[in-house]
Amino acid sequence: MICTKCYAEYLDNVKVCGECNIPLADACLIDMPIPIMDWKSLPPFEGKIYAEMAAEVLEKHSIPYYLKLDWVTSTFNITGTTQPNEIIRIFVPEDYIDSALELSSSISGIDI
Repeated sequence: MICTKCYAEYLDNVKVCGECNIPLADACLIDMPIPIMDWKSLPPFEGKIYAEMAAEVLEKHSIPYYLKLDWVTSTFNITGTTQPNEIIRIFVPEDYIDSALELSSSISGIDI
């Protein structure tokens, strides 16, 4: 289910958007435009553990993000451990970059 105003996604049992208070539509039945977003990178994280910690903080603050693993990790689908010299990048929409930098600075070790 999806809100046709704010594009928030919900589980099938939810019928009204919690933000907009309008009825949800079945996402499979409608042709909705995909909003264009400019994504910005946070400073790189050394190791998957730190990147996952930052991602958890972003998630708790409802900041959209995606992780980009380094070549070795993504190619060989290595999970569960941190590889030597492993660099992980987190991308957030441009509108959220300042908040994301502030929230993740203590994890990444950078000062803003």
